[in-house]
Amino acid sequence: MRTFEAGKDVTLPVSLTYNGQPAVPDIGTAVLSVAAPTGEVLFTEDLTTGATDVVIVVTVPAEHNEISTAFSRRIVRISAEREGIPFDSVTMYRLVPTILYTVRPADVRAFLGVNEGELPDEDVDLAAAHLNLEFEISRATLSAALVSGDVAEMRANEAILYRAALDIIPSLANRVAQEESDGALTFRRNTRKDFSELKKAAEDRLSAALAAINPTIDPGYAILITTTDADPVTGG
Repeated sequence: MRTFEAGKDVTLPVSLTYNGQPAVPDIGTAVLSVAAPTGEVLFTEDLTTGATDVVIVVTVPAEHNEISTAFSRRIVRISAEREGIPFDSVTMYRLVPTILYTVRPADVRAFLGVNEGELPDEDVDLAAAHLNLEFEISRATLSAALVSGDVAEMRANEAILYRAALDIIPSLANRVAQEESDGALTFRRNTRKDFSELKKAAEDRLSAALAAINPTIDPGYAILITTTDADPVTGG
């Protein structure tokens, strides 16, 4: 789920589909509505569409993105007609108070050893990893680490990286291409279906990072790791 900072305008594309196929709405029929998790409608707007529009970029004003919780979501619905038949296209986005981490999807891909085609940015849910760690070690502890300007900040970003990686590893066997071709160039990977060693490495590194942030927290993994690999966040 795409994640944005609360209290700001949110702009995102909405794909229009009918029966699973791209759908161009009849002129003058598209209406945007934005709802809270409870279903309360917060914002509506009539949309202008063209003769070929199957994706509409919408903007939800900042005043409808205020939150008072650790996170919230908004349900974005475009209702329209196609050849007189009503249809809805729905997407959602997540709101969080402030995005403090600096780790990026590319860092997760580097650790997992996959490329963007196999693991696009939208499939790397760093915000969910961040939230899960907040619930585990407390928001105050993680936030303080992420703005500390010292080693704790580096370890907090690493913790988010490895937490996100652990969420992705179960799907790697279906994601990773065994062969890629680009004209005359062909790249072939060794066949790999068992990612248990990668999972163990992520767990160990997550434990080490959490121990550095807050030694009183027991993450449930063995807290022991030695490595000379390049830092996945800083490159150092």
